Amino acid sequence: MTFTDGVGVGGVGMNGRLGALLRRHRTDAGLTQEELADLAGVAVRTVRNLELGRVARPQRRTVQELADRLSLSEPDRSRLLTAARGGGWDDGAGSLPGDLADFAGRAGELRRLAGAAEAAGRSGVSRVVVVSGAPGVGKSSLVVHAAHELARRFPGGPLYVDLRGMDDEPTTPAQALDQLLTALGVTAPPPATDARLTLWRTLAAARRGLLVLDDARDEAQVRPLLPGGPGWLVLVSSRNALAGLVGADRMPLGVLSDAETRTLLAASVGGGRIAADDPAAAELGRLCGGLPLAVRAAANRLAVRPEWSARCFVERLRDEQRRLDLLRAGDIQVRGAFERSYRLLDPSVRRTFRLLGAAPLPEYTAQVVAALSGEPVPVAEDRLDRLVDAGLLGTGAATGRYVLHTLLALFAAERFAGDEAAGDREAARGRLAAHLRGRGAATRPAASPGAGGPGSLR
Repeated sequence: MTFTDGVGVGGVGMNGRLGALLRRHRTDAGLTQEELADLAGVAVRTVRNLELGRVARPQRRTVQELADRLSLSEPDRSRLLTAARGGGWDDGAGSLPGDLADFAGRAGELRRLAGAAEAAGRSGVSRVVVVSGAPGVGKSSLVVHAAHELARRFPGGPLYVDLRGMDDEPTTPAQALDQLLTALGVTAPPPATDARLTLWRTLAAARRGLLVLDDARDEAQVRPLLPGGPGWLVLVSSRNALAGLVGADRMPLGVLSDAETRTLLAASVGGGRIAADDPAAAELGRLCGGLPLAVRAAANRLAVRPEWSARCFVERLRDEQRRLDLLRAGDIQVRGAFERSYRLLDPSVRRTFRLLGAAPLPEYTAQVVAALSGEPVPVAEDRLDRLVDAGLLGTGAATGRYVLHTLLALFAAERFAGDEAAGDREAARGRLAAHLRGRGAATRPAASPGAGGPGSLR
């Protein structure tokens, strides 16, 4: 097979480090430019231009083929590929997924991540930022978008691993290390996980880079992959707060503001169509609770239904019994995102979550949840905190208060009705009613058992 450089050439020195390394390894191997070109199946002028530093953006496959024919050690091979990548690979953003064309909002978070990137480069230390939050709040979208914006600051380039933390079989450390080593040009990673880990840390220590660890389930998935060398920025997205990662910066991600929601709707549906019925678009955002996944699902439904107005869709979404059914568009499904997190909870914590669906209140306390579950207050506190860690519950402004997102409240009510026996549902409501009577007044006026709607005891 024959490869050509396939890129423009410029003045000498565009990629001088690559040229110097390639020339040294070729001469150490006792090869002429003609002999190396023949072995690698490339044109002689390609080898000549690479050694002279004239190729501004070398093709990855060309450099890999030359490295193979030079029989380089893994560290030498990695350094050669890193030098080539310093000029910018012809395929740009490395292993990052594509950026969202309609990404909207998060200006404050992006500034903070840019600051972390600057600090990592200036201080020569690695920075780890954990972006956490509820399912569907846009954690992956944010870290991928930020990585695209920040990639040029890191000569080691962006590296990306999808840890699949919400899957039944998440990415193992061995699989993740295999992906990282392959991205660094290692063609035959060692079979043993410990050996892969040692090689990854050796290669990472010799460079600065940007690493995205997307959808982490827990700290055990993340720790082995953290580079030990200085100058790295590691962006981790997780529904779990990963409180056990010492020294990491935390960025809890909230829902979109009304303005950000309208921007996302306009980008996906069309600004004119949204502006034509701005009050309905504002209500659409509120019915989605500002949750980006829900807003995107609604926007995509409108985009493929040009005959629907925003008001027409809003009228359908007002029905709480149908809302989660309607907030789906192809594989974008709000209920599905909730179900994956719910399924991974311990059975006792799952029960606590669905019991919240018995009484959709503005805020919950451990005392209220203890009454619902019939368990001691300390047990309820522990399970509420675990729901917060899992991204399925938020904390209120006052200590000891917990809040449930409006769409998660609908999902909890579904699970309460579907997973709790009728007798257990009535018993939970009865215990809560007795607790509220004992306090003399409810936190919020409640209707009689059986009434529907938020704020009632259903």
